[in-house]
Amino acid sequence: MLCGSVVPEMMPPTEAEFRASMLSGLSRCAKTPAGKRALAAEMDLSSKGLDNILLKGAMPGPKRLWDARRACATVLDDIADLYGCRIVSKTDDDVADDVGTLPIATLLAHVAAAESPASPGGTTKTHTELLAMEEEIRAVNALTTEWIERINATRGAPRLSTD
Repeated sequence: MLCGSVVPEMMPPTEAEFRASMLSGLSRCAKTPAGKRALAAEMDLSSKGLDNILLKGAMPGPKRLWDARRACATVLDDIADLYGCRIVSKTDDDVADDVGTLPIATLLAHVAAAESPASPGGTTKTHTELLAMEEEIRAVNALTTEWIERINATRGAPRLSTD
C-alpha cells in the first residue's frame, strides 16, 4: 500500500526498542561501581534490584527512571532519542550556554582582526589586543570547559576541576 506523503509516518517504538534504549542508558550510567551505587540509591533500589533491571530486563516504574536522572543526567537520553526528542532541565544554566556559536564567533572575529597584517602588532597579537579580547576569551573558555565536563560526566570519567 502506498503512502500519500513523501515523508513516511513516524512509527512508535516497539516495547523491545524502548526496553533496549532504557537498558542502554542505565548500563552506561552504571558503568562504574560508584555510578552503580549512586544510580541504585537515587532509584530507591538495592544493588540486587538494579541488577534485576540491568541483567534480567525488569521494567522499573516511570518515577524510578526519572529519579535516575539525579545520579546521571543522561540516563534517559537513549529513550528520548528513540522518540526524536531530547531532555533538558528547566534549571539547567547550560541551556543558554549551549548556544556557543555567538561567543566563539565573536572571539574569532577579534582574533582575526588582531592577526591581520594591518593590525598594530601585525600578525602577532599585542598585549593590548589580548586584553581587549579578555572577556570573549574567558566566555569561550568557560563554555568549552563546561562542554568538557559534560563529556566527562557522560563517559563516567572524573570531572575536570576548574579551581
